[in-house]
Amino acid sequence: MMYMSLKWSGLLMKHLGVAAILCMGLSACDVNHADSKDHSAVATTSRHEDSLIKSTTKVKTLDDAAGRTFLPEGVPDQTSKLSEADQQYAGRYHTRISCEDNFADCETGEAEYILNLLPDGTAYWNVVHFGRVGSKDGSKSAVINQLCPSLKWKVEPAAHELTIQCPLSDVNFYFDIDAKQRLVVNLEKLFYSDFGKNREFLEQNYFVPTKAYVLDKE
Repeated sequence: MMYMSLKWSGLLMKHLGVAAILCMGLSACDVNHADSKDHSAVATTSRHEDSLIKSTTKVKTLDDAAGRTFLPEGVPDQTSKLSEADQQYAGRYHTRISCEDNFADCETGEAEYILNLLPDGTAYWNVVHFGRVGSKDGSKSAVINQLCPSLKWKVEPAAHELTIQCPLSDVNFYFDIDAKQRLVVNLEKLFYSDFGKNREFLEQNYFVPTKAYVLDKE
């Protein structure tokens, strides 16, 4: 009887050992499975973060591009529209205006107006302020640059007149050409031609000139 009890005890211990091994194996499987899930989750999160980073970078690039001013592609060459006689007026013109005049767009000192007429029929202008720079200096000029991002110029030789055209806002700025080939602002035509829309444009967005400013050619 004692022998049978020992035998059953041995069998029981053997089965318990096998069960323990199986249990340990299953636990290891569960751990490995959990680790696999964790690694899978980490990999998925990593891929998601990479996707977000790429998406954010792409958006930032588009924002940067949107922030730039681009001339439209395929703009026809304007050179052929200018005669040799017209091209003699191409060059850099400038004048200085006291900041006491609102047209200078500054608070103190003076401003230099620079108008560049390029041989291809396009034009651009900028204002350089001298003296103490105020917080509002150039603010109106920046508005005009947005409303007129591109300019064209043409000459009427018979009338000794040069016109700066702003196609986007559909306004014109008129200058007389004097005997010294200087550009003189034509106030009368600026105010009253084109149904007064040129003056209205300046009143709403800039300042109306009070003098016939003279721009010298360099």
